[in-house]
Amino acid sequence: MARSQAIRFTFAIQSGHNAGLGVGQFRVWCHREDTYIADPGVPQWKTSLHGEVAWRPAETAESHSSSEARLPADIDRAPWKYAPPHFVDGQRLASVVGVTRAALRPWTAPERYQRVEVRDRWDELTKANVWMTKADADVPDHPTRVGPILELASGTRVWVSVGREALDPIDPEPVPISTMLEPQIPGVHDVTAPGVLIRGVHLAR
Repeated sequence: MARSQAIRFTFAIQSGHNAGLGVGQFRVWCHREDTYIADPGVPQWKTSLHGEVAWRPAETAESHSSSEARLPADIDRAPWKYAPPHFVDGQRLASVVGVTRAALRPWTAPERYQRVEVRDRWDELTKANVWMTKADADVPDHPTRVGPILELASGTRVWVSVGREALDPIDPEPVPISTMLEPQIPGVHDVTAPGVLIRGVHLAR
């Protein structure tokens, strides 16, 4: 059976003294009217964009029912829920995966994961933007598109591009021992589109 089509990407510094530092190996795929975003390195969690009714990052059903569940059994495994963003001129920013320089560490990912370049600087957020474009609208010929264009049953297309956002500069930090995914929810956090932020984890000094 052929592998289903998906968009795969990882974040990495690709040149200079710190080339090889990176994080994540995200996969975006579609089934009927649903879009899913997950990092196979964090198999307990998945973001599900179900049509127009139920969008949420959640612990997977398999993880939640296991002996190593991340959330108590009596807690909703999808504690963060939000309404889908509106389409504007046939297009919407559906989700964002963001990473700062402070989350990068020695990292390798399979070659099939496209490298999203993170610049070696401490004042910038690098973003993988997950877009949806309605069937009757054109998908922009974006210069930083990542991977293939996917399609929902309705004809809506799903695609990913690279974006960058200026941040207040910080002092360089030590290489993190690990990373964590922090959901970003409109109305809860200061964001205009839902998604996750990858943060570095450090030992307390």
